[in-house]
Amino acid sequence: MYYENPQGVAVHDGFPNAATDTAIQTLDLNKLLIKNSVSTYFFRAGSDDWASHNILASDLLIIDRAHPAGKNMLVVWWNEESFGLSTRSRVPAGRQVWGTLVGVVRQYGVATHG
Repeated sequence: MYYENPQGVAVHDGFPNAATDTAIQTLDLNKLLIKNSVSTYFFRAGSDDWASHNILASDLLIIDRAHPAGKNMLVVWWNEESFGLSTRSRVPAGRQVWGTLVGVVRQYGVATHG
């Protein structure tokens, strides 16, 4: 197609070529999901017990040990045999909060554990 191209105006015709578009920035999941790299850990959810919080078996949980946990935030704690997950207000007595859930990644097509 023909366009009159006034000076200083970019005219695109058709689908843009991503290789030539310098305005496109790369998508870096580390920058998007991890705020404190030295204190961030990944856990795999082993069951659908937290489906009410939209956490399903095999979801990847992003846990930040440096992130402060509010009363109703989900936290991970250690129960002398394995890790547990609950809201901060429902951590069992005598258990220490290990880290705060700051993100969940769902991978479709990943087999569930169990």
